[in-house]
Amino acid sequence: MTPFDWLAAVIVLTTFIYLGFVLTLKEWFDGLRKGQAVTLLPARSGRDMPVWANLAAALVLLGLAGLMTYYLWIPFIHVTTTASVVLAVVGLVAYLVGLWFVLWARRTLGKYWGLSSSRQVKLLDDHLLIQNGPFAWVRHPMYSGWCMCMVGLTLLYPVWMILVLLISCLVAFPARAHREESALAERFGDQWNAYKARTKFMIPFVY
Repeated sequence: MTPFDWLAAVIVLTTFIYLGFVLTLKEWFDGLRKGQAVTLLPARSGRDMPVWANLAAALVLLGLAGLMTYYLWIPFIHVTTTASVVLAVVGLVAYLVGLWFVLWARRTLGKYWGLSSSRQVKLLDDHLLIQNGPFAWVRHPMYSGWCMCMVGLTLLYPVWMILVLLISCLVAFPARAHREESALAERFGDQWNAYKARTKFMIPFVY
């Protein structure tokens, strides 16, 4: 591995550990204990599954992700050495730009940040419609940032595992965003409609 390869690997691993475990999983777990976070497992008899069951489900999903990484870390395209270096540099820059957008959006949301799922969107009782920071331009900057991160990683590491994750993000994030917008429209009504009319969905100034 070249010095650039080592630098890129350290940056990606460090930021993924921070975003995935220190920030996301920790705050999701805290939200579960307070009854303010979405659950991975469906409710039974009108009651959410216990925290330990959702935590176990999260660990199983992480284990499956590890297996997929092991078996799918196979290049899906072969390029020349020069092209590989150019793509890697562009990819790392794109990853860092996307990461910055994610962290900026996360900081702007503050306590109103929360995970949504294929089944649930939860708003706090005192939820506010955030319209500053990156939310002044796009309604879902965290999803925008994550997609940019995945595009960058695909250029940096053109393997099947990353490509699968990229496609999953491009399919899942817009669907989640529409579900979140329905919940926000129901809660904020005309305020939401005015905000939606002056902002883009996920791509600043474009879409």
